Amino acid sequence: MNKDISNLKVAIVSDHYFTFAGASFVTKELGSLFKNPHYYFLMGDSIKAKKYFKTNRIFFTGLNKFPLLKKYYRYTYFLWPVFIETFDFSKYDLVISSSFSVSHGVITGIYTKHIAYIHTPMRYAWDLTNEYFPSKTFFLKRLIVHFFLNFLRIWDVYASSRADCILANSNFVRDRVTKYWKRNVDKVIHPPVSLYKGKTITRREKYFVAGAPFEPNKGGYFILHCASKLGFELKVIGIGDSYKKLRKKYSKNENIHFLGKVTDKEKYDVLSKAQGFICSGTEDFGIFPVEAMSCGTPVLAIRKGGYLDFVQEGVNGMFFDYQIVESFETVYKSFKKKKWDYAKVKDSVKGFAKERFEKEIKTFVLKNI
Repeated sequence: MNKDISNLKVAIVSDHYFTFAGASFVTKELGSLFKNPHYYFLMGDSIKAKKYFKTNRIFFTGLNKFPLLKKYYRYTYFLWPVFIETFDFSKYDLVISSSFSVSHGVITGIYTKHIAYIHTPMRYAWDLTNEYFPSKTFFLKRLIVHFFLNFLRIWDVYASSRADCILANSNFVRDRVTKYWKRNVDKVIHPPVSLYKGKTITRREKYFVAGAPFEPNKGGYFILHCASKLGFELKVIGIGDSYKKLRKKYSKNENIHFLGKVTDKEKYDVLSKAQGFICSGTEDFGIFPVEAMSCGTPVLAIRKGGYLDFVQEGVNGMFFDYQIVESFETVYKSFKKKKWDYAKVKDSVKGFAKERFEKEIKTFVLKNI
């Protein structure tokens, strides 16, 4: 096979595209490394996808034809393995899956190389089942859910053997892959981040920021609970599944501001003036806090998950150990007292730039095609 990757016929596969997320950005960056890639999704909004990826070469499975799918797609999770296997990749030299659910399980021919870039094995089927399907869920519904989750776990382990190579986006995800799939990761390649190019602001305002903490693994409930209890000013950027519910509950608090969707310019304007960025979920990596650090803004994070790959205690952030207000409050007080070197915080994440990601992916592809 020709070692010039620009001549490869490439398909980029991911799970779904209804709204923008960190995985969407990575998927787009993967495609940008190749000439005229084709994009494949299990399901999604075709108009939004074509606009974001700037191409008409986007294909969806038959699942996307289901009525009211956008509103109820989460209820079709037991069908996802069936539909993701329906794509035909026989005409491609290389398939790269950008997987946070089932897209790593695509079937490729013997002459098609498959590299799986894993954002995470299915969170809802493995270690975060209780966050996605809490015990207070109606018993019969919970019983049905767990019945199908057993099937998904069996499929997930089996399907993980299909990729020729596996990349993980963090050491945390690498450990998840090893534990649940019993498979070694070929390399950890951190995702690309659009780093802030502006000047570092040294005179900071008093507010903290949380970035889109509205999914079950993001820890939004805890961050808002802490802000409510301790009274610090919090600006919350983005939307998500629990956005309306949490906004309704906490919008009466004068110290909590829900900003909703913002432009990149607005986002960096908020991040660059903040006293700190708070994250308390089980993140696979954590693009948002790295973006905050690129503005010189230190991070206050729970000591687990992808945060361990970039938060340097006392240099660009601090850790708290438990989702308990007292644990958070102790570190929060130390965080506020510390005189941060904002320029040093900014410098600490220069290695996460898009150029580094592109170089690592290209090098890996060249060695493995």
